[in-house]
Amino acid sequence: MVRARLIAAAAICSSAMLMAQAPATPGRGAPPAGAPPAAPPPTTASPQNTPPVPADANQRTGQGQPGALFGKAHANITGANGLKGTADFYEISNGNGHMTQVVLSIEGAPPGIHGVHIHAVGRCDATTTPPFTSAGGHFDPGPAGEPNPDTNHPFHMGDLPNVTVAPNGTGMFNVYSTRITMGGPTSIFDADGSAIVIHGNLDQGISGPNGSGLSGGPRIGCGVIER
Repeated sequence: MVRARLIAAAAICSSAMLMAQAPATPGRGAPPAGAPPAAPPPTTASPQNTPPVPADANQRTGQGQPGALFGKAHANITGANGLKGTADFYEISNGNGHMTQVVLSIEGAPPGIHGVHIHAVGRCDATTTPPFTSAGGHFDPGPAGEPNPDTNHPFHMGDLPNVTVAPNGTGMFNVYSTRITMGGPTSIFDADGSAIVIHGNLDQGISGPNGSGLSGGPRIGCGVIER
């Protein structure tokens, strides 16, 4: 009698396991024959060409950090042989501090790799010889600052990465700097302002003698940074 009950219980368990593993059929959770298929789960398309800083200050942006916006600025860049472009600056939160996002776009520039820096004076005079020397040296505020473009390079506060210009004359970058702000001791809006400068040559990212041009050489484009 006991043996018969054990065999019956085993059979019931085996039947239950088979039912759990069986594919769905009508009556087992599947839609009835002829019913439309279930809608797929909703998906969110990746936005294209979204602005670099969201309108919602609580939305995450930048290097995975909360993107609270503290300040923004803009520069219209002009230069030799029809070079023109824009640079937008967004100071956003970065952990316990701030960082500034720099979005650069230029056209009409010579193809190749060009140095880009923030310079110490907000003045872009193309009539000087050489052009745009009015923008001064590289932005490097403070009592220990050294704006010489070559001798203290690439340790200036205003040093930025190179921009690569395509054969059609266009180039852009979207970078972050923790060296500059829009207020306080490292503000690009000090007494004489600042400018963004495009150089004719590659910034080699090393120091050299004064006038060596290792940081990019001649200035071919310039834009005053404004709020």
